[in-house]
Amino acid sequence: MEFSYIILGLILLVFGQKLFWLFVGIAGFLVGMELTGAVFADQPQWLSLFVALGAGFVGALLAVFVKRIAFALAGFYAGSYLALIVAESFATGGNSIVLFAVGGVVGALFAAMIMDWAIIVLSCLVGSGAVVAALDLGQTMQSLVFVALLIGGTFVQARLMTPTKEH
Repeated sequence: MEFSYIILGLILLVFGQKLFWLFVGIAGFLVGMELTGAVFADQPQWLSLFVALGAGFVGALLAVFVKRIAFALAGFYAGSYLALIVAESFATGGNSIVLFAVGGVVGALFAAMIMDWAIIVLSCLVGSGAVVAALDLGQTMQSLVFVALLIGGTFVQARLMTPTKEH
């Protein structure tokens, strides 16, 4: 499963803003996997996969048909995923649901306020987090790789960003 997280993370780092629907779908999948892993740890793997695929599918559909809501949903997914990853890194224990909700709300508000740049930053944060979570590195090296991927992904996506038409 770690290899798939690396691939998904790299896709987000490069194409998160260009392929917004894919960003929302991947972020939904990742948060579904993390949340079910935290909440239903003793359940079979297929349940986590089913929930994750469902969350990703709903997010991708919303991104295609209801973009404004999908921006907020993408922010919610990204914020909640990052909150869960941080909680797991620092072994905070039983506050997963609270961190999930708070991270999600902060991410949704951020995405709604600064749409294009929010999507670039959020997709790079999630992409970096997915890659680093899949690698077996020490805490310091994880932080360095995370920051390097975040900066690199943001730079790549900023260069690829579609210029807005001014009237």
